Formats: sequence, structure tokens, C-alpha cells
Amino acid sequence: MSLSDSALKVLIVDDNPEDLATYQRFFRKDPNHSYQIYQACSGEEAQALYHSTSLDCLLVDYMLPDTDGLSLLNELKKNDRFAPPIIMLTGQGNEDVVIKAMRAGAADYLSKRLLSVEVLRRAVTNAVEKHRLRSKVREKHLALEKANQELLRKNSEIQSFYHSVSHELKTPLTSALEFVSIVLDGLAGPVSDQQREYLDIAKESCEQMRFCINDLIDSTRIETGKLRISTGQYALSAVVDSAIRALTLKAKDKGIDLISFVQQDVDDVFIDKSRINQVITNLVTNALKFTDAGGHVTVRVNGDPKKPEYIQVSVSDSGKGIEPQKLDRIFDRLYQVDNEVSSSQNGLGLGLYISREIVHLHGGHLGVESTPEMGSTFWFTIPMVEQGEMLENIPRELAS
Repeated sequence: MSLSDSALKVLIVDDNPEDLATYQRFFRKDPNHSYQIYQACSGEEAQALYHSTSLDCLLVDYMLPDTDGLSLLNELKKNDRFAPPIIMLTGQGNEDVVIKAMRAGAADYLSKRLLSVEVLRRAVTNAVEKHRLRSKVREKHLALEKANQELLRKNSEIQSFYHSVSHELKTPLTSALEFVSIVLDGLAGPVSDQQREYLDIAKESCEQMRFCINDLIDSTRIETGKLRISTGQYALSAVVDSAIRALTLKAKDKGIDLISFVQQDVDDVFIDKSRINQVITNLVTNALKFTDAGGHVTVRVNGDPKKPEYIQVSVSDSGKGIEPQKLDRIFDRLYQVDNEVSSSQNGLGLGLYISREIVHLHGGHLGVESTPEMGSTFWFTIPMVEQGEMLENIPRELAS
């Protein structure tokens, strides 16, 4: 609502009849606004009117019969920090009073000797406009805060749902996998080729469901701060070999060359072996997913050329590549690259998000470089020593 839409409600607190008449005359002469004037001759009367009337602005004389304007200002601000603007008036022009009034929250300070229609109009309208703008900002802030709290509550509910559903599904799915494996192994009787084909499909589907459930559980742990790593000293080359062996058959079935190169002088590292295996598996699986038959996926392990205290693991492919505008979101939770390949593949869009958090827990960094139609390289770095040891080697002033 603009200031011209309705009369401004102004309370004048002054015990001098001549001054009151002057203010009234000035307000009547304002050609731009109309005013509804209230008058109080004391601090007590002013407080009564203040609490019973919705005001737009207060003009308060510094000298009052039962108090002073500064004390009244402090009293009103103390009980209502969103009080309407208060303009101090004085016939003295005391600089010390001006400073104290402004520090106490006065919107402006006017000398009676220099008062005019224009000065009074400008002071009141400026004070009211600023107050209304602050009120709108405050309302927006409160609305955003309320919306944020509601989002946090809903996010908590979703995470709780993920956790409950994941655990409820995990046990029967494990049983299904066990019984499919028993039948495939012939322990329940002979299995024909056609039955074996169907059972393999069922097993692969169960495995895919298991990966999704594990991702949901890990995502919930990340959101609740419960994802933990347990580190030990391991040969990174062995971890890479383990991950590649598990995916060799999948690469062969797709007609993709899966190869690795490990720098010979790479030292053992302090890692959570199963978690780093999970990261490498995620990166290689994604590379295979977006690479056509006849392509290649290469895993490399070498020292980080930029940070000699780190080891770098990279997974490069000759696949579809990623458009530049999508690279910033590639590690976001539930984000999936929108194309015909990803839409035909299963997945929840959690693998890269979880991988990034695992690498961060190790004190490293996960990144990507990609060119559309020319392939992508995902890489991560991990320190060659434990994080605690790294901090001990940093000068104290830098560590703090």
C-alpha cells in the first residue's frame, strides 16, 4: 500500500500547545499526503495511545513533564522492537542527545527551530516508507524461515521413509537372492538352459535392487551425518584390481575394453577399502553405462601432479560425454543426466553423490572433465597419509 492510499496516523507527543498547533498547521499544508493526528502531552498518555492505536509514526519532544523523549523511546523499543518509526524533536539541538537518540533506534531527529512543512513531510514520509520496507522484508524473512523449517521437516520424513523402506526390503531381497542362487547352482534339481537364462535375469534384477537399496541407506546416512569410514593401510592397486575384476564380465558383454594402469611407485594408502572399492565401482559402472560397444574404459592410478602428497585415481571413457551446463549438477543427489541412455538404465541418481561424500570423508576431492561425444574422465584424489597425520605436519598457524 502506498503512502497516498490512506491517511498516515501520526502521534505527536509534546506538552507545548503552541508547538502542537504548529505541527497541526504544517501537516494540513502538506499537499501530497493526508494525516490523522493524535496528541499526547506526557509519556504516560503517549504509551496509552501507542498501545491502543495502530500508528504509522511518532513525533516525540525530548522534554516532557513526566519523562524525557529518550527514555520514552527506549521504553517503546524495549517492549516492541518492531515499533513504528519515532522521530525525536528538540528545541535545544544538543548533539549528545542526537547521538543517543539515533543509537536508541530513532528514525530521525529534528530541531524545532529549523522545522518547516517540507522538512516535516520529508522526515515523516521517509521514516514511514523505510519502516514499511523493513516490515515487508521481515515478513518475507519469516515466511522463508517457516518454509525452510517445513522443508527440513519434510526432508527428515523422507529420509526416515528411505531408511525404513530400505531396511524392510533388504531382508526379503537377500532371501530371494539366496534362493535364486541355490536353484542356479542345481541344489534344488536340474536346471534347463532356458530356466537358467530366466534365473540369471531374476538374479541380475535382484542385484540391481540391492544396489539401489544400499544407495538409499548410504544417502540417509549422509543426510543424518552417520556415514562413517574405517581406515587401514592398503595397496590401492589391489583395491582397483578387485573392482575391475568384478566388472570385467559386464564390460565384455557390452563389447567394451576395460583396462587399468597403476603407477609402480605408488605407496600404500590409509583408506576404507570397501568404501573406495564402492567409489571405483560406481565410476566404472557409469563409464560402461554411457560407452557404446567397441569403446574403452581406462582406470589409472598415479600421483597427483598438482599435490604430491595425494594419489589420484581416474576413470576415462570414450562414451557420450556430458554437456558443460550439466557438469555443475552431476554430483547432486538424485540428479541424472537426461538422455536416451540414462532413461533406459536403472538407477536412482545417488551413486556419484555418495561417491563424492565418501571421498570427502577420506580428505580428498572428486571431480569430472568431459567433452560431449568425446567421453568423460572422473577422478578423485586421496591423501597418502591419514588425515590426522596430515594436520600434524601442517604449521600450527595454518592448521588453525
